[in-house]
Amino acid sequence: GFNALAAATPNFFTIVNLKARASSRGYVRLTGSHPQDLLDINKLRFQAPGGQQDISDLRERVKQWREIMNAPEVQQHLEKEVLPGANVTSDHDLDNYILENVFAHHACCTNPIGTKDDPQAVLDGDFNVRGVQNLRVVDGSSWPESPGYFPTSTTYMIAEKAAQVILSDGKRK
Repeated sequence: GFNALAAATPNFFTIVNLKARASSRGYVRLTGSHPQDLLDINKLRFQAPGGQQDISDLRERVKQWREIMNAPEVQQHLEKEVLPGANVTSDHDLDNYILENVFAHHACCTNPIGTKDDPQAVLDGDFNVRGVQNLRVVDGSSWPESPGYFPTSTTYMIAEKAAQVILSDGKRK
């Protein structure tokens, strides 16, 4: 795969396209009430409304990078395109390459915070799981929407807020 190619070639040049706010909306569902029961996880990659636009956006970025890489000032320093490969040129072939190779790093938003009348809200504003006593969720699954690139700072912010809520609850008891 990619890592082996890059490691074997000392002058390997890599371009990574990031789609910060992809349309894909999968799900995580409980399959039973026991904590050890396996989860039903389906990423539904590119299947949600807007998924085809995500593929199109990524394809256009590949084309844009190819234009940049083919500029004489850059091309003189390059030997060849390895992935997806210079022979992958049609929109159909680029789309297939994207579908076979794109992955997501930061799954999130599976237990979103929301109001009582929001049917998608799993958590209340104090991070409590609705309908369950003494259980809070404090991580990226609590976001109603993805914050975009590099979610670490957003995760820290959620944790700080949750810590304040938990400490405040402890003082009241």
